[in-house]
Amino acid sequence: MPQIRKPSPWDHDGRTKVARRRQADRRCIFLVLAVIMAAGFWRKAAWLMPAFASLPATVLAGSSCHFNPYEHLGNLSPYWKPDNTPSSLQSGTPPGCSVEKAFLVHRHGSRNPLSDEIGAIRNLSYYINNNTDLFSQPQTELPTEFAFLTKGWNSTFTTNDLSAIGRQQLFDHGVALRLQYPDLHTDVVLAGDQDRVVESAVWFMDGYYGRSANATATLNRIAEDDVTVSWITPMDTCEGWKYSFGGSLVSQWGVVYLPPLAKRINEALKPAYPTVNFTSSLVHGMLYACAYGTAVSGLDSSPWCPVFLPEEILQHEYEYDLLMRGAFGYGLPNGMGPVIGSLLVSNITSFLQNDSGPNLSLNFGHDTTIDLGLTALGLAADSEYPAEGPVNATRLWRTAKQVPFGAQMLWRGLSCDGEKRIQLLLNEANFDLGPTGCESDNYGSCSLADFVAAGTVQAALNVTHGDARWNAACSI
Repeated sequence: MPQIRKPSPWDHDGRTKVARRRQADRRCIFLVLAVIMAAGFWRKAAWLMPAFASLPATVLAGSSCHFNPYEHLGNLSPYWKPDNTPSSLQSGTPPGCSVEKAFLVHRHGSRNPLSDEIGAIRNLSYYINNNTDLFSQPQTELPTEFAFLTKGWNSTFTTNDLSAIGRQQLFDHGVALRLQYPDLHTDVVLAGDQDRVVESAVWFMDGYYGRSANATATLNRIAEDDVTVSWITPMDTCEGWKYSFGGSLVSQWGVVYLPPLAKRINEALKPAYPTVNFTSSLVHGMLYACAYGTAVSGLDSSPWCPVFLPEEILQHEYEYDLLMRGAFGYGLPNGMGPVIGSLLVSNITSFLQNDSGPNLSLNFGHDTTIDLGLTALGLAADSEYPAEGPVNATRLWRTAKQVPFGAQMLWRGLSCDGEKRIQLLLNEANFDLGPTGCESDNYGSCSLADFVAAGTVQAALNVTHGDARWNAACSI
């Protein structure tokens, strides 16, 4: 969804064109070095070529480039349309095909921090405001990116609430879907019963149905608790599931990447603020403040984002990837991820195979809903994902691409000269279904019959909540 963009601190800081070009060249060098470090060159030199292959051509040519930090904030990224997966896929619908049905899984829009995140941001605010004499009186000129500290900084975030940006994302997506698929329709909408999810569904409905939304369609809510079986939050009824499966990985990675980052920031500020001491946890709060400042107020609104170098943003991105993969993906123990994600697969295939009823299904949930669905299908899978690095720059599991705020997982049932096919558009980009075991075309689509018969899909379809496989995976 396009957003109004202010002049970016990454692009315009009042210096001459030559100075800006030199700064851009330095950033490109930083990116290249970051990729080399992420690739673990000194340990795994074989990763170097694929890592370089993933960089923009401008980097490889030695000219200036543009790094967009907002596409690297993990699952806290603002909505954006990524490249196809893989990028070699052609976009859109295969020739001779028309979209006959569609099943939408939509994440809620941009929001304020969760209760377990806002503490880090508030602690940062407390530290700055408890040391106003220090920050208001720098002893030398501050680096440009830290100049805002002289006026202090306050956290004004609420907890959990959908932001204005989030409301706009969902309304716009509702309008866009109605315009793109005028022949698809349903009068029933499903949402997980959590405020930000329900509000997202309502804003989408306003965009899709218009002012008569309440009279045109019914919004059904499904509880998000440990007794209600739901494919939107399947982990809630998996007794052995714990959020800490991902949280522990975040802690391991934080020990690696946060202390050097804190050291760099403190050293940069020492001449102006001799007694400054931004700890690793306070720097973590800065990173959160960057992501949530963007989620609440829009692109280029947070003073904290320009504080970080591109390679530091990339290291922080890996934190979100570890968290989501560890708690809602392939990092779960006992094959739990594919098992609990299988409930989504059953709903998708059942809907697309059914020739009766509405030809559109509208469903609203979380980033976790989408990630578990990908896991159940064997998509975005990596052979290794080390919690302590090195970071594989060409890894497949990328939450910024998969589940930014307002993420859209759209499953399309195609009619192609009499053949039924299935296609996945993830955030409007084609996503290859070949890794499930079916034979995909240049647009990533597969024959619906072949998709359903594929080994990965059959494994998902043969799981029922509470059966032997479910209980084995969810045992404590």
